[in-house]
Amino acid sequence: MSAHPLPARADTSIDVRHPTYIVLLFFVCFAFSYLDRQIVSILVQPIKLTLGITDTQIGLLQGFSFTMCYATAGVFVARLVDRANRVRLIAACVAIWAISTALCGFATSFAELLAARAGTAIAEAALSPAALSIFSDIFPPRKVTRASSVFMLGPYIGGGLALFGGGMLLSATGGDTSARLAAHGFTPWQAVFVLVGLPGLVLAALVAFTVREPARHEADERMHAGDDALPSLREVLVELFVRNRFCAPYFAAYVALITLFYSHAAWFPTLLMRHFHLAPSEVGKMAAPAYMIGGMMGVAAAGLLAGRVTDERTLRKVLTISTGAVAALVPAAIAMPLVADSTLAIILYGACALAASIAMALAPVPLQIAVPNRMRGRSIALLVFMTNAISGGLGPLAVGYLNERLGGPHALAIVGGSAALASALLYALATARISTAQKEAC
Repeated sequence: MSAHPLPARADTSIDVRHPTYIVLLFFVCFAFSYLDRQIVSILVQPIKLTLGITDTQIGLLQGFSFTMCYATAGVFVARLVDRANRVRLIAACVAIWAISTALCGFATSFAELLAARAGTAIAEAALSPAALSIFSDIFPPRKVTRASSVFMLGPYIGGGLALFGGGMLLSATGGDTSARLAAHGFTPWQAVFVLVGLPGLVLAALVAFTVREPARHEADERMHAGDDALPSLREVLVELFVRNRFCAPYFAAYVALITLFYSHAAWFPTLLMRHFHLAPSEVGKMAAPAYMIGGMMGVAAAGLLAGRVTDERTLRKVLTISTGAVAALVPAAIAMPLVADSTLAIILYGACALAASIAMALAPVPLQIAVPNRMRGRSIALLVFMTNAISGGLGPLAVGYLNERLGGPHALAIVGGSAALASALLYALATARISTAQKEAC
C-alpha cells in the first residue's frame, strides 16, 4: 500500500514506518476485540448451567448491557481521538479490555460477569474511531477503502476464532482438566475467558512500542484556518446531517445491518446446539470456517469493487455496492434459521457473512472521506454509538425475548430478516441522496 510517509518523532518507539504494518497490527487488535466480545456465544449453555440464568439475561449479557457500555464510552473517547495521541489511546484500551476479559473467568455470579464484561466493552470503544482516523492520515481516499477493508476483517476473523477456538478450548478443559479446574474453584468456561483475554497484553505492548502517531492531514480547507481549534459537537452534527444529506439514511442503514450481525453472532451457535444437537466443538468446527471464509471473501470483494475508482467517485460507489450487498442478504437471513438441515443452515450462515461483510467493510469510508479531520473521530464514534446502543442492545435481546415466547428458530428469522430488509431500503435512499446532491452541484 502506498501512503503518505509518517513523520519522525523523538521518542523511544521503534521506528516502524510502513503503513501496511500499522493496518495489519490494528486489524489483529480488532480481531482480538471480537474474539473477546463474541466468546460468550459458544459458552452460553455452560454459563447458564453454572449461574442459573435465562435467555433474556444472556441477551442482556451479549447485547444491551455490553453494547450500551461500549457505545457510551465511545462518546467520551471521541474527543480524545480528535485531539490526543491516538496510538497511546489504542494501546491503553487494548490492555484494559484484555484484563477485563480475563477477569470474566473469575466471575461467580451474573452480576460479576456483567461487571467484567462492561470493562471489556468500555475499553474496546476507542479502537475503531482511533484506527480509522489514523488510516485517513496515512492514505489518500481511494487507498483508505483498501486499508479500512483489511481492518474490517477483524469481526469475521475474531468471531470465527471465538467459535472455533472457544469450542476447542471448552472441549480441552473438559474431562481430567475439568476436575483439576474444579479443585481450584474453576469451571471450563471460566478458564476459556482467562486464556483468550491475556494475549491482548502482548498486542498492547506492540502498539505502544512499534507505532508512531502520524501527523493529521486535513481533507477540507474549512479546517485549515484553525488547526488547533476543535469543532463543537453542534458543528459536527451540522456537518453530518445538514451538509451531508446522505448521512441520516446511511447511519440508519448501518444500524439495521449491525442489528442482524449482532443477532447472528449471539444466537446462531446456540441455534445449532439446541435444534441440531451439536456439541460446542462441532459447532466451532462447522460454523467458524463458514463465518470466516464468508467474511473474508466479502471484505476482499469490497476492496476490489471499491478500490479502482477516482477519489471523487468513491463515496457514491461505496454506497451503491453496499445497497446491492445488503439486498442480497435479505433472503439468506430469513431462510438460514428455518431450514431443516444443519449443513444448509451453515452454508446460508456463510452467505450471510459474505453479503454483510461487503457493506461492513465499506461502512467507515463515507465518514473518512466526507468529514474533516477534527470531526472524524466524533463522527465515527457517533456511528459506533448508534450501532451499539441500538443494534447491539436490540438485536440479541429481541432474539432472546422472542425465543422464550415463540420457541424454535423463528425469533432469529424475524429479527434478522426484518433488519436486512430495512437496511437495504435505507442504503438505497442514502445512495439516491448522493446522486441528487451531485446533480444539484453540476
